[in-house]
Amino acid sequence: MKEQQRNEIKVGLTVVTGLIIILVGFSYFKDWSVGRSEYSIRMHFPTSAGLDVGDKVSVNGVRAGKVLSVDLRNGGVDVEAVISSDVEVKEHAIPVIQMLELMGGKKIDIVQGADGAPLPAGVVLEGRVDPDVAGALGLLGDMQGNVKDIGVQADSLLRSINAIVGDQQFISSLKETVNNLHAVSSELRGYMGRNGANIEKLTVNVVSLTGRMDTLLAELQPAVSGSLEKSDAVLSGADSLITEVRTLVREVRDSRGLLHTALHDTTLVHRLDRMLVKLDTLSSILIEGEFTTNIDLF
Repeated sequence: MKEQQRNEIKVGLTVVTGLIIILVGFSYFKDWSVGRSEYSIRMHFPTSAGLDVGDKVSVNGVRAGKVLSVDLRNGGVDVEAVISSDVEVKEHAIPVIQMLELMGGKKIDIVQGADGAPLPAGVVLEGRVDPDVAGALGLLGDMQGNVKDIGVQADSLLRSINAIVGDQQFISSLKETVNNLHAVSSELRGYMGRNGANIEKLTVNVVSLTGRMDTLLAELQPAVSGSLEKSDAVLSGADSLITEVRTLVREVRDSRGLLHTALHDTTLVHRLDRMLVKLDTLSSILIEGEFTTNIDLF
């Protein structure tokens, strides 16, 4: 009887142990959680790229949850996932669908920094899809035409280069040009070597002349400033004289004195002219000795 009870206890312990192992295995491989709180987030992608329910979700490479649903919506794909409450997703995080293994499988990696506020409830994160092997093959297919065009252009370029290189006249001209450049550089080096001392002396003289010119300008500056000041004073005096002459002319023109009458009375002018003529005649007679007097003083 006791032996039978021991056997039953052993069987029971074996069954319980097996159930525990099964539960632990399911919880590990299917991301089941017992007594762990979680919260859900929503993400939007242009395509699912093969993502399926149950695929794992990581935050900065660390596993943090799993995918609950994948639905077509708004011209793309809406994905809902659950995240462990121990992990805080930021509002500026970027979810990325990546390839899990080389032969297949997908996952979501949420890339975020340390700074930023927590993700508010109901906010949808905009994500992107990293290209996988299939995507790379598709890109290669799209690029096939471009690659072909590039090959044709490269072939044409190589033909042109071969034609240029095979042209003996071009090669001869190129060699001659190189030889001329070498000769010119050699002559220039020789000239610099022969006239190095003269060039250095010329440089010293130029520096000395520049210093002397600076000194001369510094010495002449006071004299030039004085001359400019004197010229300014002379111009001011001339301007004052011109102003006074204008004033005198205006007074003569507007006054009724002798000078105004002499300048504007034509009769007086004619009389003065006749008097000057007679004085000229009289002076001629006196000079020539033709004038005699008959005045008897006694």
